[in-house]
Amino acid sequence: MALIRLAEVAGQERAKRLLRLAQSRGRTAHALLFHGPAGVGKKMTARAFAAFLLCQAQEGGDSCGRCPSCRKLAADNHPDLLVVRPEGAQIKIDQIRELKRTLAYASSEGGFRVVLLADIHQTMPRAEVANSLLKTLEEPPADTVFILTAVEAAGILPTIVSRCQGIPFYPLADELVRDRLLAGGLALDKAPEIAAISGGSLVRAREFAEGGLLASWGEVLSELLALSPVRPGAVERVFALAERIAGLKEELEAMLNLLQAWLMAALLAGAAGRAGGEEVLAAQRRWPPARLLVKLELLRLAQRQLRCNCNRAFVCEVLLWGLVTD
Repeated sequence: MALIRLAEVAGQERAKRLLRLAQSRGRTAHALLFHGPAGVGKKMTARAFAAFLLCQAQEGGDSCGRCPSCRKLAADNHPDLLVVRPEGAQIKIDQIRELKRTLAYASSEGGFRVVLLADIHQTMPRAEVANSLLKTLEEPPADTVFILTAVEAAGILPTIVSRCQGIPFYPLADELVRDRLLAGGLALDKAPEIAAISGGSLVRAREFAEGGLLASWGEVLSELLALSPVRPGAVERVFALAERIAGLKEELEAMLNLLQAWLMAALLAGAAGRAGGEEVLAAQRRWPPARLLVKLELLRLAQRQLRCNCNRAFVCEVLLWGLVTD
């Protein structure tokens, strides 16, 4: 695993500035909660800040990349970086107990020890697991820093949130996402389009760029924008489009993510008073912000229903009818 430095994290300048300032003043909190939208760099920043804390020759507000600690991190075998990964879909209480036993001993190299727990809104849904971690956060071992990441702080046990210093992360600028896509080899004509519908998420933008959905997405979007419930044959056309989307099978989730990113991009662009691409402008022209929020909630409901194995065709029919209704 390559070493990640703070300078390599795309955007998130405010978060990086807060972290560097706290460390330079010796005031790094014992528990940090990185929270914000998915795919904007929370986990990458957590790795980079861990490298910064563990580095033995920090320079320019970043890890040096050359010291023994940095070399161990690059080889993914630093004894003082503890990454708690879920067993299956969730972190188990036995893993937290084992973490506590490990933390009862001094750090291996006499400096900081860093514990990373990613996506705790998903990996720690059970209260007993979160409560077990809470006891450690209330009485943390010396020179130990916990870094937790989450998409939605509201889905975390409030007592966990209260024991952490929150570090907010924000959607990335479309220009930054576009430039990163171009640097990765994406065609110039596609990069602005994908950046505009990514919702400020570089991870999501890369998924869109690498997947085979772009051609289908353009056709689905054109048909969706052309649909109106008052036009003849609207019901039949909605059902036909729903059948097509439901037939995507494993790519259905990605298509719904594209729809969500498109509507979110229109909402954010409108709130910021800036123009987006043609697709974003089309959504802004059709629906005011209040209606965009309703459409986004419909999408979230459909995503939850699909995760519960509801009938795919029926979920898509209800969703699309709700989307085309102005």
